[in-house]
Amino acid sequence: MINKLIVSLCLIGLTTAVTYDSSLYCDCSELDQTDCASALGYCLWNSSDSECQDFDLDCGDITASGSCDVFDSCQWINGSCEDVEDLECSDGSTSNICRKIDECYWNKESKCSSFSKCDDYNVEDCPYGQGCTITSGSCAAVQYVTCSSFTTALTCDGQDSKTSRCAWGNDNTCKSLNTDYSCSDLNNFQNICNNSGTCIYESNTCRERKCSDITNSFACDRIRSADYKFTLCSWTNGACAVADASTLTQNECYQKTSGNYKWADNKCVQCDELNDKFSESNSYILGAVALLFILLE
Repeated sequence: MINKLIVSLCLIGLTTAVTYDSSLYCDCSELDQTDCASALGYCLWNSSDSECQDFDLDCGDITASGSCDVFDSCQWINGSCEDVEDLECSDGSTSNICRKIDECYWNKESKCSSFSKCDDYNVEDCPYGQGCTITSGSCAAVQYVTCSSFTTALTCDGQDSKTSRCAWGNDNTCKSLNTDYSCSDLNNFQNICNNSGTCIYESNTCRERKCSDITNSFACDRIRSADYKFTLCSWTNGACAVADASTLTQNECYQKTSGNYKWADNKCVQCDELNDKFSESNSYILGAVALLFILLE
């Protein structure tokens, strides 16, 4: 069974501002019947016990090859549906199977093995995550550049390492910038800050966007502060402000917070425990979709 990552929540102060992480969802045991129905694929309502329970379905529960191979996390091998996490490169008898196995790559010799060098792979199997790219119709190693060698904004381009690339700074020089940046990393990159979608440049500093930065009611919905982290906004008294959990209805509570909040005691409150959707890699897809395939076989 796939292990859950339980995220403990610590509530600080008495604020009811609604912030949530779309990569997480409320533990099924906390949900009432209405919210449980909204969590279809992760949870199922047990009518006999009148409680919401985890919907547990593993690759091994799928008995048809057509249903199994649809999912990235499963592969039909030797008459059974296997979890790709249990497979090794040697199990990758075809390129499609090989692509599913972590850290395994299909080479020009039609073999599945660990990474060797970029030249060993065809274009369709070029392993970009290993510092490879398509150059002149072939898979080749990325040619890293020296950012300081570029003297104009137009030429300031390219990667200088696996995790950073060149960017034009406020001082009109080409600098190295980590590709996984936060707003505070962009203090010297005003243009990138303002075009990021999550940050705003103000008083020589790049900061996270706030609800109050939104100036019209149509856009006053939510703001993203990171890949999966959001804050709900609400248009109140002619201005956009942080939404208050107490204003959310039962229909809005679970849905608008991507399953981070629940309806309890006639109000919208944060869940006590959140599960990681990505560590539950089979939960939603296998729960909601594979079941349909099984029923149709």
